[in-house]
Amino acid sequence: MSDTNTPYDTLFRAAFDEPETARELTLLLLPERYASRLASARVTLEPETLVDRKARYRRTDLLLRFTSPGTTTTDRTTYVYVLYEHKSYRDRWVTVQVLHAMATIWQRLAGKTGRREGELLPEILPVVLYHGAEAWNAPLQVADLIAGGRDSPHVPHYRPIFLDLRTVPDDAITGSLRAVLGLVALKHVRLKLEDATAEILTELLHRAHADPTTRHLARVIEQVYVIVRSAEDVKRLMTAASRLGYYEVEGDYMTYAQELLAEGRTEGLKQGLEQGMEKGSLQRSREVLIRLVNRKFGLTDAERERVMVCDDQNALDAALDEFALADTKAQVLARLP
Repeated sequence: MSDTNTPYDTLFRAAFDEPETARELTLLLLPERYASRLASARVTLEPETLVDRKARYRRTDLLLRFTSPGTTTTDRTTYVYVLYEHKSYRDRWVTVQVLHAMATIWQRLAGKTGRREGELLPEILPVVLYHGAEAWNAPLQVADLIAGGRDSPHVPHYRPIFLDLRTVPDDAITGSLRAVLGLVALKHVRLKLEDATAEILTELLHRAHADPTTRHLARVIEQVYVIVRSAEDVKRLMTAASRLGYYEVEGDYMTYAQELLAEGRTEGLKQGLEQGMEKGSLQRSREVLIRLVNRKFGLTDAERERVMVCDDQNALDAALDEFALADTKAQVLARLP
């Protein structure tokens, strides 16, 4: 697994942290007026140093640079940046987070040596890619998050491009095996797992195992599903693999589950996720989060009180998600208001 701090981040980066697959993601999901502009451009992944990470624990952003050469000797090369922020839960402040990242990128590009006087900064297309289980109901217009923002000339009137993977049919996801497998796995990682979906995912994983360029992604997906899905869902995935005769996929699920069990993580983790996310009870979510974090890291009385007064189910769900691969309790508690 990578050094990201939630399993969803691990899956996203494993699938799309590669230029051509990131291009496929962009051309498939962005509205036509944007995709047509970028279709013939050269794409590169930009370093994370362009985005301020000091106040964040996660590596969720994916920053792409699309380069289009000028058409005449007087035209200059143009650049368009596409900034992805993926979300596995509803986040009220995502628009502010993305706006901060955009401002940081522009500030750092403005300070680069070699920029001509009067040269304009490149356009950034901000994309929020949502793959949560519930309908999105958080504001996307930043002015709606600021008192008097709609009527103030001093508040940014801005919203990102919002893409809800739940609304994309599986058969509309096309492209290379890596891109299709990544998007299908990301789409269903938090949705109710039906038998038909288990078979579609298993078929893709089987094909990926036979391809050296996608084998690592297949194993990351299998690990992530073992971590975040219920024991019943993991059994459903293993049953689908066995029924189809894809024993390498079935064997991987068994291996990863046994590894987590040997580490003493599977039982507590699955109980926490199942009770905290599936039952949706605020009190149960609080109790589970306290028990899991206290067992792994220890909690002070003040930290326990912080959890107990939280009345935001989405924040509690996000903290339970974060616990899966968190290295410190600060990473988990940072998800709470």
